[in-house]
Order: sequence, then structure tokens, then C-alpha cells
Amino acid sequence: MPSRRTCRTFQLLVLAVALFSLSQAVSADEGIEDRLLVVSGRLRLALSLSSFAVYAPSIADLHLHAQQIVNLLEGSEGVHYVRPQGADEIVRGLRSDLSTLVDSFEKASFEQETRTRIATATRNMTSYLEMALDATLTSLKRRRLDDASEEMRRVYAFLAAAYERPAGHSTVPGLWTILRVYGLDTSGGEA
Repeated sequence: MPSRRTCRTFQLLVLAVALFSLSQAVSADEGIEDRLLVVSGRLRLALSLSSFAVYAPSIADLHLHAQQIVNLLEGSEGVHYVRPQGADEIVRGLRSDLSTLVDSFEKASFEQETRTRIATATRNMTSYLEMALDATLTSLKRRRLDDASEEMRRVYAFLAAAYERPAGHSTVPGLWTILRVYGLDTSGGEA
């Protein structure tokens, strides 16, 4: 079992990575492919944080990771955003980033079938991110580690559904559908 100091050091490292990721929000000036890759990386970070929260050794550790997810989803303009000490920049959340992408998708020239698939994937992602936020906020209210951990399992499931990892069977469209349309592979060689 790792020492408490090792756990705290690891948490600080995760927080530093999360803060860096938050500063990498989607900008309207970037190309759509770059913006999609940023969203993909930030969504994978949220998945990692939810996994860390599920296995957190204490309720305080779980709440730390849950708050990091809230910050990723809402950004600094969000009602539930908790500003890290020393950070004063405005940070966009994944939900805002997705909204910016929707505007870009509507302006893009796609054939009707592709446009329909992207619209469906975007609606699904929006719903899953909202459900993930709701479950994360619920986990922050829980005082028992097992109850909060159960909520974080839901968060992980919603975030995983939003990411829509490719499978050999039917799936509900999410980010992977859009990444495939743009020919972007963020799997790092994974299937």
C-alpha cells in the first residue's frame, strides 16, 4: 500500500496535469482537427480522473478528483467550478468546447449522411457530459467512500460513452464517430 505522502504527491501531479489540460481549451482560431484532438485529450483526462476517483483511498481524495472533473466539464465560468490556488486565467470547459465544435460542424460541408451522424454523435456527447456532471456533483455530496465511489463509476461510464471507443458491434455514436469522419486516430495504435 503506498504511503500517504506518495498518494498526496501523486494527487498533486495529477492536479498539475489537469490544470495544464484546462489551459489547453479549444480556441475558435484553431483548425477543427486540432480542436477535436484537444477535446479528445481532455475527455481522456476526465476518464483517467474518474478512474482515480473510483480507487481513491479516502473520501477527500475522491472529492479532489471529482472536483477536477467538474472543473474540466464546466470551466471557470461554471457554477460549480473551484478555482485552484494561484490560477486566475479563464478556462473553457468541455461542454463549452463541444458547443464551439457544433458551430464548426454546422458550417462544414458534409454529405447528408455524414452530417446526420455527426449531429447524432454531438447530441449524444452533450447528453453524456451532462449526465457525467450530474453524477460527479452527486459524488461530491456523498460522505461515505463506497457511495461516492459508486457515483464515480457512473461518471466513468458516462464519460466512456461520450468517448465511444470503437467496438466490433453496434455502439451509440459519440466522439469516435466524429474523429473517424475527420480521419483522426487518437488511439495510439490501440484497437
